[in-house]
Amino acid sequence: MLYPVLSEKTLPPVPRRMFVTARRSADDLPSVPPGGVYVFKVGGRQRLYGDRHIDLTDDVVVDAVAVSIVQRRASMITCVFLIPSISAADDFTISATFRCQVLAPEIVADSGLMDLTAVLYNHLAQDRDLKGLGQNYRIDDINEVRRLVDAQVTAYCTLVPPRVRGMSIELSSVLVHPSTELREQRRRVRDKEWAHEVGRIDVSWENSEINRYADLLSAGPAFAEALGVVRHEVNVGQAAERMREDEREMRRQQREDEREMRRQQREDERDRRRQLGETLQMMVERGYFDRMPIDPMRLLDEVAGHRMGAGEVPLLTEGGQTIPLGAGRAGSRGVGAGADRSEPDAIPSEEDIA
Repeated sequence: MLYPVLSEKTLPPVPRRMFVTARRSADDLPSVPPGGVYVFKVGGRQRLYGDRHIDLTDDVVVDAVAVSIVQRRASMITCVFLIPSISAADDFTISATFRCQVLAPEIVADSGLMDLTAVLYNHLAQDRDLKGLGQNYRIDDINEVRRLVDAQVTAYCTLVPPRVRGMSIELSSVLVHPSTELREQRRRVRDKEWAHEVGRIDVSWENSEINRYADLLSAGPAFAEALGVVRHEVNVGQAAERMREDEREMRRQQREDEREMRRQQREDERDRRRQLGETLQMMVERGYFDRMPIDPMRLLDEVAGHRMGAGEVPLLTEGGQTIPLGAGRAGSRGVGAGADRSEPDAIPSEEDIA
């Protein structure tokens, strides 16, 4: 970028004739962009033509041996330079932007300065502290380097401002740009993190939906039917009909369960009486009733014909009396009420039964 002098051109002499006003050809002069002004070199001095419309017969224009176009508008000039990092493979890219404006176009044209960026670069390159500022940091530590570079460049340009004759130069901003490799790497890491975060959100949402539907289903079919009705996926009449069918099926199942329970009770009762009968039969065979006033056959008939309770069981003796099973002392089989009861009880032990 050419700034502040946009162009320079040597002008050919204008021929003069008697009684004819000297006039320079318009083709001799370059065009002026907005904000630019002509500065003519006449008699070894630079003379500003100003913002006037060019008069090709003006003595300044006719007598000039050279012309310069100088940009008077303020411009933002950015100077880019590198400082090394702790790694030889990476450098920190720094850009410092200055606000520049031409105050004296004649002085600037006389210097012929066309590349102000080079001047600013050389000015910053003279700061030795800035050159070694990034040597203790990796390229990943760019945020810390940004803070240090901004403070250093601001302090340096305040104490030692860049000076160019005929111009005003002020520091506007300082930036440290990440390298292309670092930017791409950070972008890939960011995309991965975003993708994982989206995945976690999806899984969390799915788990919440699973728990919600599990709660609805565990609450019973009625809740599931209600959900379908709310979402207009189930007809209300169909849902009511299914509920009536379920109720009929439930009553039918209850009746089946009751019948099965009664059948099982009868089976249990038969098994209990059979086991008791087998026990009494074994006791008869081993002679446990030989000394007891109990008719074993009638006892077996009682067990087979009547339901036995969990308490005392009434049994019939030969005299027609009822006594509880295993109560008191008993004499030998056929002994009356006055029989000798001095002998010990004839109640069988657990080992004898086994």
